[in-house]
Amino acid sequence: MADWRLAPVVDGAVTDQLRRDLDEDDFVLVHHALADDIRGRMAELAAALARDDSETARRAIHSLKGAALNLGHLRLGLLCSHLNDRALAADWPTVRAARDDLAAVCQLSLAALGHAGLAFGGDSSIVRR
Repeated sequence: MADWRLAPVVDGAVTDQLRRDLDEDDFVLVHHALADDIRGRMAELAAALARDDSETARRAIHSLKGAALNLGHLRLGLLCSHLNDRALAADWPTVRAARDDLAAVCQLSLAALGHAGLAFGGDSSIVRR
């Protein structure tokens, strides 16, 4: 698997294809939906990890992976792919240890979308709009 750390935040080829396939309003809507999904999945993941709900945590990671890769957010998608593999292997210490990396990559994707970030620190259930 490609090292997520070396991947571009956004794959310009995917973005260019989306711009060709969608009218501008739909392009904007899809990107707003991705920003909302990032925030929602991260809140879901944080809550699931806090209560040791491994199935919900794995689903949140898997869903975020798909959304990110489908819309060209390569670094986030590759990191989530790695974490999904670790979750499927029940390697929860690795998933938990990647929390700060995941939050940082989410921040980069949100910034690329032109959105405010998420709060993923002391109270990881708080999401900023």
